[in-house]
Amino acid sequence: MDKTFQLEIIASDHPFYKGECEMLVFPGLDGEHGILANHESMVTCLNAGELRFLVNGNWQYAAVSDGFVEITPDYVVLLADTVERPEEIDINRANEAKKRAEERLRQKQSIMEYYHTQAALNRAMNRLKITNRHS
Repeated sequence: MDKTFQLEIIASDHPFYKGECEMLVFPGLDGEHGILANHESMVTCLNAGELRFLVNGNWQYAAVSDGFVEITPDYVVLLADTVERPEEIDINRANEAKKRAEERLRQKQSIMEYYHTQAALNRAMNRLKITNRHS
């Protein structure tokens, strides 16, 4: 039984990773999902949060936004709007985005504006959480 599978991580604006992987852990709608080689085939939603994947015994980390994951026994494709390594995240910019989103939440907004603002706040907080953990 093979202990690795092909993993392809694609952000909306660039390919992030393509290669062998031993384990993938990603945030889903109902909590974290762990994927090993020969996993049952499925398609599921990806939530914003911390992405972890094991390559050659070393864990790699990234902040991901919402997206989709397609899983087959020997191949996984993860599609997300954004995928960022902790060292790529500008902490000052993320803090400013968080402050702006929090201020907009205090203002009267339409329901659509509220959802956009909440998504912006979640992205900023996720970036800060990932950089604090892995910097």
